[in-house]
Amino acid sequence: MKKNKSAQKPLTLEILADYNQKVFFPALDEHFTTKKEFNEFKDKVLTNEDKMLKKLDTLLTEKEVREYREEKENKLWAIIIKSLKEHRILSSDELDQIARLQIF
Repeated sequence: MKKNKSAQKPLTLEILADYNQKVFFPALDEHFTTKKEFNEFKDKVLTNEDKMLKKLDTLLTEKEVREYREEKENKLWAIIIKSLKEHRILSSDELDQIARLQIF
C-alpha cells in the first residue's frame, strides 16, 4: 500500500498561515462579532429594554390608580346601599339583587 506523499508534507509556517487565512479566520467571522457590532447590538437591546420598562412603569402606575379608585368607589357604594337599606328606600328583593352582583 502506497502512502499519499502530499498528505505527508511537514507542516510549515507558510502552510499554517495560508490555512488560517483561507479557512480558520473566515470560519471565526461567522461565530464572532466585532466590538462595533457588539456595541450597536447592545445599544439596540438596551434602548428596547428602556422602552419596555417605561411602558411597564406606566402600566403599573395605571393599575395602582385604577385599584385605588375602585376601592374608593366600593366604599362609596357600600355607604350608599347601607343608607338606602336603613331608610327602607330599597326593597329586600333589590338588596338581594345587589348582593348577588358581588361588587364588594
